[in-house]
Amino acid sequence: MALTLKQAHECLERGQAKSRELGFKVAIVVVDDAGHLVACNRMDGALWVTPEIARAKANAAAAFQASTLELEERFTKRMLFADNVATLGAWQFVFGQGGVPIVDNGRIVGAVGVSGAVPAENDHTIADAAAGHPQVPRSH
Repeated sequence: MALTLKQAHECLERGQAKSRELGFKVAIVVVDDAGHLVACNRMDGALWVTPEIARAKANAAAAFQASTLELEERFTKRMLFADNVATLGAWQFVFGQGGVPIVDNGRIVGAVGVSGAVPAENDHTIADAAAGHPQVPRSH
């Protein structure tokens, strides 16, 4: 099953609602399971660079099938590896908090990335709400 535009828009709506509740102006990006852009929303007043950062967080969550909170913890002791992966090929990856997989019927179909809610724990909170608080299946 592929991520639909309707699902992506629902993620944006949930993320915007959580961001407003917390008082932040952010960018929210939704990608499919291969990292292709499906939807993006930069709230009025969010920094111009936030969509790029949000997309890189979403890319990381989709590629590694894990939240970037988990990836940040996983790669803390492997910074050289994380730096190498972040610059690998044409894809951009950010392993900082704010990327969460989207799960549909037990399968990862994409990811949400959020940027702009400093400190980054807030990016994660918003991304998790946008993704619908998923139970991410363990694939590896």
